[in-house]
Amino acid sequence: MIKSTTFNISRYGFLVLTLVISNVCSAQQNFNVDKYPSGDDEIDRLRAEVFQSPTTRENYDVRILMMKLWAVSLQQQGVWLGDTYFAVDQHLNRYSMWNPVFKGGEEQVYTDHDMEEFVKVVHDGYTALNNLQKGLLENPESVSYPYNEVPIVNPTSPKKDNIGWGDYRGNPQRTGYTGADGPVYGETAWKFPVGLRWESKPIIVGNDVYLASPGMRNILWKVDLETGAVKNIFTHVPKMKGDQLYSTPAMGSTPIILKDHILMREMGSRGNKGISKHVVFINRKTGQVDRRIDAGHVDYRAGYAPLVANEKYVVYPYTVHDIEERPPLCSPFTRIIAKDTKTGSRLWDFNIGPHFSEPYLEGDVVYVANQKGDVYCLDIPGKFGPASAQRINWEFKADGAVNRKVEVDDRHVYFGSNNGTVYCLDKKTGKLVWQFNMENPEPNAFRQFTTPVSKSGKLYIGSAAKKLLCLDIQSGTLDFEYNTSDWIKSRPAVDDNNVYVASMDGEVSKLELTKKGYKERWKKKIGEHFIYGELELKDDNLLFADSDLYAYCLNTKDGKIKWRHSVIKSFMIDDYRVLTDQIAGGAYYESKPTAAQGKVFIGTPSGFVYAVDAETGEEKWKFEVGGAISGAPVIDGNKVYIGTEGGEEDFYCLDVNTGNLIWKQLVSWVWGSANVSDGLVYVPGVDGYVYCLEGETGAIVWRYRTERSTCSEPLIIGEHVYFGSWDHYLYKFNKKTGEYIWKYQLSGGSDSGSPISGEGKIFLPVGGGTFRCLNPETKTVEWTPQLTGKMYNVTPGYHDGNVFLSCLNGRGLGGIPIGAEVFNVNASNGELNWTFNGGGGLTGPVIGDNNRVYFASTVTPYFYCVDRNGNGDGTTNLLWKVRMDNKVEESVPAIYNGKIYILNSGGYLVCIK
Repeated sequence: MIKSTTFNISRYGFLVLTLVISNVCSAQQNFNVDKYPSGDDEIDRLRAEVFQSPTTRENYDVRILMMKLWAVSLQQQGVWLGDTYFAVDQHLNRYSMWNPVFKGGEEQVYTDHDMEEFVKVVHDGYTALNNLQKGLLENPESVSYPYNEVPIVNPTSPKKDNIGWGDYRGNPQRTGYTGADGPVYGETAWKFPVGLRWESKPIIVGNDVYLASPGMRNILWKVDLETGAVKNIFTHVPKMKGDQLYSTPAMGSTPIILKDHILMREMGSRGNKGISKHVVFINRKTGQVDRRIDAGHVDYRAGYAPLVANEKYVVYPYTVHDIEERPPLCSPFTRIIAKDTKTGSRLWDFNIGPHFSEPYLEGDVVYVANQKGDVYCLDIPGKFGPASAQRINWEFKADGAVNRKVEVDDRHVYFGSNNGTVYCLDKKTGKLVWQFNMENPEPNAFRQFTTPVSKSGKLYIGSAAKKLLCLDIQSGTLDFEYNTSDWIKSRPAVDDNNVYVASMDGEVSKLELTKKGYKERWKKKIGEHFIYGELELKDDNLLFADSDLYAYCLNTKDGKIKWRHSVIKSFMIDDYRVLTDQIAGGAYYESKPTAAQGKVFIGTPSGFVYAVDAETGEEKWKFEVGGAISGAPVIDGNKVYIGTEGGEEDFYCLDVNTGNLIWKQLVSWVWGSANVSDGLVYVPGVDGYVYCLEGETGAIVWRYRTERSTCSEPLIIGEHVYFGSWDHYLYKFNKKTGEYIWKYQLSGGSDSGSPISGEGKIFLPVGGGTFRCLNPETKTVEWTPQLTGKMYNVTPGYHDGNVFLSCLNGRGLGGIPIGAEVFNVNASNGELNWTFNGGGGLTGPVIGDNNRVYFASTVTPYFYCVDRNGNGDGTTNLLWKVRMDNKVEESVPAIYNGKIYILNSGGYLVCIK
């Protein structure tokens, strides 16, 4: 639960605060909010209120949060927040690092002076942002980053050398340089949509539609069914933290509408010691969060937080997601927990093994299936022990994993398994009634089928084999099948006369049911991003949400869009979407592209690895896994190696040309990218183990356990491999035998930034304000850069005697800093050669052979190309920049065949030529 905050403010203290407010108000009284709108109604309302009413214990949290969100929205428009707002961030950070000012007990108690400082930082922040907003609308150049921008005269086309970029940062030494030329023109060649695993479906109650939002501020919308007009926005106020993005829960389930409350389940970061671990009860009358019950932490990379409930019971899958524990704990969901809806007390906790299917709740019974194909009917009442078989009403064994929710009607239970079989069971006994075996199931799918729909004697189920099946409920025979343009991941919608189906690529079809089967009435391509969530139908309205966090309502008569609503608060400028809320919980678009053999490879937060044509951006193949992909797909010959995080614990080896599975090995969640050398694969495990696998078979050659998660990418130098860990050590092993050589105390965790090597040295960032040049033989530090106040939690680059550092400045929202810089320093002594402001942050630079350095930014929406050598005066020239859909989180560019490939948090893999 979020702790309450108590203030002790004397009469004298209140007078001081009033004077502070009065002085600031007088300076701002002429500012016209209407003339300089931010694009967000709540931000603009608060902009006016801050200078008209006091900042108090009741409103300071929301004022600070909205100030931060406003700052990030300005960053998305290319605004340099500057020294004034950086000072505000630093001031605020002193009061809101990992824990706000804490003076004993469970409550936070602030003095008069503390509260005065809160008031000052709020008003200073809004003053600074008001001036930036005005500058943006009146003279955008006045608030943009200062660059030495020079025109490119007679550019030389890059060499088409086809040097592969098959590893994270291009090679096992992680240098970011392969000898390939990068692009010279600075133009977007193509974009490939990469979305979130957004499966929360619209819920229709009367003429109202409820749409969940994963925002930091907004958690639920109520909109009009016919028009999409907003009727209400349900919000919450996360506590002020230095790492606020990661400490704020995201709503990760479909809303459940009960008589008095709306229920949703949280997901996020920080494990069970954090606050992202609840089922939230929202009062339907007041719109306020009445209470929360502990449901256990769900890591945001799981992508979805399953929950079912009725007026009596709350039921949900459970496991321990605690990657910050010592030792770390992470696994798929293994248990089902039932709680009393009114009291929140636990009724029982039952282990069914690893599972990815959502429970189905009906009255006093819950149906659920697991990855081994076991389907259970569990009775909720009864005082049985946690391992008692008496809880099981019946169970059934299917031939293949059942990774989707079952369908239940009056007589039967229906579901599909991953071996291509659709089952019908007797509801009371669990006995098999019939089964249907589909020909040629899709081998690359983690979820072969959708949840079925039972309607008027027919069963409708979508498949990854690009088919909608219609089966007779009595016999299980095939009535018809309908071919689609892509895999079907969303449950179809059916009325008395029609069935509606959406394929992953956003194509939606209406099929009129006839005596002979069906007649296609219309087919529409809706949006660019993928559709995973279920379709909902009422009257002539068809609703669904896509992986770009848009909800759509189509007219069922003609398929035209009646309305579209962004479930993450935003506005449009030209063709670009500016978020005025941020997706809570952490950084989602983390995977790093690799490129080789004419293809570009990328992982997604939705649990897919894609191979796309490097020239055209057309999909060549995809493979689905059971969790988010944060690392780079690593290419070695005919193999692709990839790990997952947030769900299953398998590490995969795929065929580079088809995406078909070669082998998989149970290891752990994997956050970072693997490394490959001499046929051995080195894998950093979130569980704290570091692994060496045999590349041909996946057999574990050796492993070693550190105390905490190993998240950063391993480094290979000669016969040795190096792993960094959150336990504050860098480890050195013999790469073939696993013999432990040494460990080096980092004085900080090895996190998003990985060690690289050049000139026989290790260039070593630490998750904080430390960077070292380390001699790997003697473990001595040869130099540290003479740069103060920088955060080095990013992998650097190296080429030809230069180290390229990406740094972030200020906490901002934690995952979104205030400022960012890229530095070129001398590799022999760490002396500064040049600085570029605005690039980098949580994304690192790469180097082309044509004297260019390339990087994205965590604080702007641009991708940059600068001169590698600089001007000799501490500066370098900007050669070009490309506007993307949003910033870049932890992805890093790949250079291949004269082009750059980068994943940005606008939801696209971008190719720049």
